[in-house]
Amino acid sequence: FEALKDKQQAEEAVIRLDHGQPIRFGADGSRGVVRDAVTGDLKVVDVTPDNESQILVHDAHAASPTTAFALSRLADPDTLHHTPIGVLRSVDRPVYDTQMADQLDAAIEQNGKGDLAALLAGGDTWTVVG
Repeated sequence: FEALKDKQQAEEAVIRLDHGQPIRFGADGSRGVVRDAVTGDLKVVDVTPDNESQILVHDAHAASPTTAFALSRLADPDTLHHTPIGVLRSVDRPVYDTQMADQLDAAIEQNGKGDLAALLAGGDTWTVVG
């Protein structure tokens, strides 16, 4: 992790992600992230006047996780160069517990509160013929 801890190396190695901002890094923002028009993959390029408009703008609130996943795969596993740091994705989604509680409340409202003892001691029986 030396490349990420050393301030000078980190300028070239770390890609700081800020929602709504172009994904640029390097000492003077000379490097950037673009999407390859043919493959759709993300790649790091030297920013030039010709490709500056193609620099990806970070959208942490995108509904699809595709770009966030692609950003997470940019880092070189051996050198950790091109390591994105920041919020890759932040979306609001329903929580399982809340949805389950809502379903239970709806069932009680629709069918009334159940009685477990009555269910267990109920009159319905099975006859097993063997």
